[in-house]
Amino acid sequence: MKYARRDAKQWARETLKDYFVVTTTPMKADLSIDEAGIAANIDRILRWDGAKGIYLNSIYQEFWTLTMAERKRLVEVSIKAVNGRVPVNVGINSSCTADVIELGQHAQEAGADLVMIWPPTFGQRSPEGVIEYYKEITAELDIGVCIYASALSEIGFQITAPMMLELAKIENIVAAKEASLNLATYLRTLEDVGDKICVSSPLEEYWLIGRAMLGDAKAPGFMLGSSRPLYMQNERRGLLNEFLEAANTGDLRQANTSLQEILLIANKLHNKYLSRGEHNVALTKVITGMFGYASGPVRPAITMPPADVVNDARKVLEDAGFLEAAA
Repeated sequence: MKYARRDAKQWARETLKDYFVVTTTPMKADLSIDEAGIAANIDRILRWDGAKGIYLNSIYQEFWTLTMAERKRLVEVSIKAVNGRVPVNVGINSSCTADVIELGQHAQEAGADLVMIWPPTFGQRSPEGVIEYYKEITAELDIGVCIYASALSEIGFQITAPMMLELAKIENIVAAKEASLNLATYLRTLEDVGDKICVSSPLEEYWLIGRAMLGDAKAPGFMLGSSRPLYMQNERRGLLNEFLEAANTGDLRQANTSLQEILLIANKLHNKYLSRGEHNVALTKVITGMFGYASGPVRPAITMPPADVVNDARKVLEDAGFLEAAA
């Protein structure tokens, strides 16, 4: 560990910045994990200066389709590929506290810098029960813990700002990924909790407003668990790099110009699925293949997107300059 448990909050606030990029799980035709593809994808992501963190075992890595052994192996392969270049955040999600603790302790031993813990995703849940769930798990871990506050139906339980205030008292809870998809909720959470833990949004539009309104004291300088780098940043065009450079140098006019195009593309490829409470994991994976990343199939019960959806996505990316127009 790069910090003592008691220093986890300070380490996170001083160290984390820019994009914490999610990754996918490339698979071979027989649905086994493509370990060489994982390493190659991470190396390619980290060639971009704005990628200052890697997030493993997220929704986009199809973690719920993997065995415990596969989830651990994926972490080991990925951390080896990162090779200390940026901090690594590992999702250790499960509704079983024993499994979460086991995955968290493995992440610590494998060299992760942080872990992400969702609230339990099934069964009867109350604010008091979810807080106790986090207390039980964090007591067994020394690593810094991030929590996920989302309104998406995939998660099924939203951590509120009052709950975050209680969770922030735990020594090694250092950050929250605030994905309510509601600007008022995000800003309220920043105002109430942002001086206690890092409350980060994965979305540029919320992140930029929070930074402009509340500054470093309450709005952290990193976007935790961002998927947009997977389909808006490549060798042909660096739209997110343009946005990030403008935002970090205080050029809000240019940042807003870049942001308008980011939102236009996101609305066509991603936000329409978020509005239904879900992520289109398979489509994002197909797009990474278009960009030249190792990708491959998805495991059941996920299904590959239909041809018309793939073709529409390709056209969006061609028009935006990320892909060469097909003959």
